[in-house]
Amino acid sequence: LDRRDPSSVPFVMPTECPSCGTPIVHVEGEAAHRCINSRCPEQQYERIRHFVSKAAMDIEGLGEKLVAVLLEQELIADFPDIYKLTAEQLANMERMGEKSAANLVTAIEQSKTRPLASVIAALGIFHVGGETAELLARRFGSVQRLMDAPEDELQAIPGIGPIVARSIAEHYQNDGNRLIVTELAQAGVTLEAEL
Repeated sequence: LDRRDPSSVPFVMPTECPSCGTPIVHVEGEAAHRCINSRCPEQQYERIRHFVSKAAMDIEGLGEKLVAVLLEQELIADFPDIYKLTAEQLANMERMGEKSAANLVTAIEQSKTRPLASVIAALGIFHVGGETAELLARRFGSVQRLMDAPEDELQAIPGIGPIVARSIAEHYQNDGNRLIVTELAQAGVTLEAEL
């Protein structure tokens, strides 16, 4: 304490999200404080950035800056919108020529056949990373069966504890999250494991 700058002031946790103004929620038993607005601009950006990342859908050419521009120009708002992008839309963007746009559309198309575990990891289910996604893909074989799994069945899987099971079950109690899966299926994203 004697080395602390005398002008410093104690940190006060914000009561609202600095991005969207939604009240911050503290989940009991966890250290984190969260914005629970699924349409929060920062959350949309982070969710999509994760979705397109190498560890998830691995869409080459769709980096952080381009995700931000696509959101800013309202060309995308959520994962399924990525699959509606056209080469024409992309080619008209700053620093994006016809060849780059065509390459990106090809990369987006190729991402539709990513392994099921990658798709599950990409969906942004809280507490579900690559390793857990692998367990879920092996156990359920499709996103639809995962969505319909009751919490007790999830918790019975070795390696899935009560916190993760509850997180998955709660994720799919949200109609918006179920709709995203439906729209991804309509876009042609493979949501089942290869037999």
